[in-house]
Amino acid sequence: MWDWMRTVVNGLRFEAAPARSVGPVHLAQGGLWSQHTRSGHPLTLTCRAGLLWLTCEGDERDYVLHPGDTLRLKRPGHVVVQALRPSRFCLMERAPAPSPCTPPPPGHGAPVR
Repeated sequence: MWDWMRTVVNGLRFEAAPARSVGPVHLAQGGLWSQHTRSGHPLTLTCRAGLLWLTCEGDERDYVLHPGDTLRLKRPGHVVVQALRPSRFCLMERAPAPSPCTPPPPGHGAPVR
């Protein structure tokens, strides 16, 4: 009775969710930007122009990013960015991959074409 549903589920491709782009963000010298990152949503920050100082909650190190530098923030927490001179940066956030509610038993059904 549920073979048709197994066939449909077998044909689905569960891939990573697309990255969400935020930016570019422009900051005047001394300007601040902050965001709380969530678990499972890594944030990648790329400096495009200027000079940025960056600190992350739970990380004892601070970072200075020059144009072309990229930093990937994997842990959740509060991120603060300050422009040490007029700056521009871009952000990418990748959401966790969706998962099926109930995976079908192996070997059931044929892929849908």
